Amino acid sequence: MSGPQMRTVVVLAGGQSSRMGFDKQRLRLNDTWLMGLILRRLREIFDRIVVVTTEPELYRHEGVLAVGDEIAGHGPLGGMHAGLKRSDSEYAYLLACDMPNIDAAFVEYLYNLAELYRPDACVSRYGDWFEPFHALYARALVPQVERFLESGGRRIVPFLQEINCMYLDEQNVRRFTPDWSLFANINTREDLTRHARLD
Repeated sequence: MSGPQMRTVVVLAGGQSSRMGFDKQRLRLNDTWLMGLILRRLREIFDRIVVVTTEPELYRHEGVLAVGDEIAGHGPLGGMHAGLKRSDSEYAYLLACDMPNIDAAFVEYLYNLAELYRPDACVSRYGDWFEPFHALYARALVPQVERFLESGGRRIVPFLQEINCMYLDEQNVRRFTPDWSLFANINTREDLTRHARLD
């Protein structure tokens, strides 16, 4: 992207995982805190890191802004709302705490698209499936997210249908992640073990 541009990443963390049996933001990989590894990578790419969490004390020494949901009980969309409100940049990159794969070139690609086309969001597509994470969202969406939540909406994908969302073609996205592993998350202990072998 040409010219200086503040870049913010919003990481959704916290909440009990039924498949893992505990809060994913506490995951450890080979005795190392997984979120610590993720945050270290994010610091190389972003100017500001906002973590939406129920346990802000976990992050008091991490140099990030840890905030809670302002509109509780609305899942990832509520977390996105809280993160966008605290974003310092025009667009924020959305990530979940159980997604350890991060690609700086893909981040750059999204910001370039946002600068050129000025959409409300840039979201990848896989067939009929949408990937709401590893995506860009405009800070200006905050009022629309609030109205959607107040009307009873909870899920990100239906919200995307109400905004000017730029959907990224699967073929273009696979230039950055041929096996689609960028969007993989850790749902089970087997996933964690597998990532430990690949790390």
